[in-house]
Amino acid sequence: MIKTVKPFLALLLATTIVTMGGGLLNSLLSVNMNLNGYSEQIIGLVMACHYLGIVLGIFFCQPIIHHVGHIRAFAVFAAAITAISLLHGLYVSPWLWAVLRICSGLGVTGLFMVIESWLNEQVEPRFRGRLLSIYMILVYFGNGSGQFLLNVSDVQGKSIFMLTGIIFAICLIPISVTRAVNPQPLQLPRYNLIKLFRLAPFSMVGSLVSGLINSSFYAMGPMLGLEIGLQIYQVSWFMSLTVWSGLFFQWPVGLLSDRLDRLAVLSILGFLAMLVSIGIAIWGGTSLSVLLLLTVCFGVVFAIYPVAMARAQDNINREDIVPVSAALILFFGLGACCGPVIASAVMAKTGPWGLYHFTAACGGVLGAAAYIGRKKLAGRMEDQVPFVAIPKTSPVVSTLDPRGNPAGYSDDRQINE
Repeated sequence: MIKTVKPFLALLLATTIVTMGGGLLNSLLSVNMNLNGYSEQIIGLVMACHYLGIVLGIFFCQPIIHHVGHIRAFAVFAAAITAISLLHGLYVSPWLWAVLRICSGLGVTGLFMVIESWLNEQVEPRFRGRLLSIYMILVYFGNGSGQFLLNVSDVQGKSIFMLTGIIFAICLIPISVTRAVNPQPLQLPRYNLIKLFRLAPFSMVGSLVSGLINSSFYAMGPMLGLEIGLQIYQVSWFMSLTVWSGLFFQWPVGLLSDRLDRLAVLSILGFLAMLVSIGIAIWGGTSLSVLLLLTVCFGVVFAIYPVAMARAQDNINREDIVPVSAALILFFGLGACCGPVIASAVMAKTGPWGLYHFTAACGGVLGAAAYIGRKKLAGRMEDQVPFVAIPKTSPVVSTLDPRGNPAGYSDDRQINE
């Protein structure tokens, strides 16, 4: 296994650094705007702009990578995000930050497109699952660890924005010194969303709901922590435990989804998300220990997207695997654009716990929709592909075909050439 991972150490290290910087910047902006007195709606709108940038990046980053190559493209995106991070600290303005968030979403998508296309092409098929598992662990680890960096400096000062810029600049080092050969440009599919939705309607709904819930938590969770009286170090623990618990839930949910019909599993996950959200809204304010215990349970929402993807790949033809899977990340992005905006509006009306009123409603809708469609669209168990827990980073690794082919390659191409 060490020999398998060694050629990808630079990419995996860069992944950890990028997710750490992204986790810090995301929570920092939410906390900073709250402490500066901006309303929930303004904060939700600004934070949603990041996910708009991710959706735009799906379409605009690939031509840059194709034109200049992976290493140069990575340098471009990393330099841009470094500058964007530093610009946040120069002037506190929600409208400027909204534009910067769009740009940061574009840049992050570009970075992950480079990393994931590199991983996807260079690893041998028999090792791809294990490498993706390591990749997923590092994504969650970096995102969760980045939350603790909120405690390094004053969250309203300029030095912590300098820290985010330094982190993103450091991710250039492992990629710049690697001796690995540039992979071939990856051809992402064109989208006919109506056709793709008809092929896997409940998977698309699951992906959309996952985007609504996940983005609203990432964007508004830090603000909720402050409004219920948590200190900054407690907010960092609150966010980190939720993210890390999301990694823990991948394994048991994956086992369950390989043994049951995946629409039933999606329904269970939706109703669990609803019940846990209601529990947090009712009992989360009683004590910090109760809140942290319940928020660990809330990590189950991070398993919705991988199950939705596995369900989409169960009963469709091989030629539809890549476009359907790529469309899932687009649906996730569309949901993520709307999540913070809607959640912030609910919070403005009902108070900080309105975040969990919103996630409860989303979970309930998913649970009910999957339950209603369970008998109509249920597939045979023998047709189900193995569960693969895949992070929602870019549409590249999300188009992995569990039946043996990596995304973007024909059947007759050998990956270990």
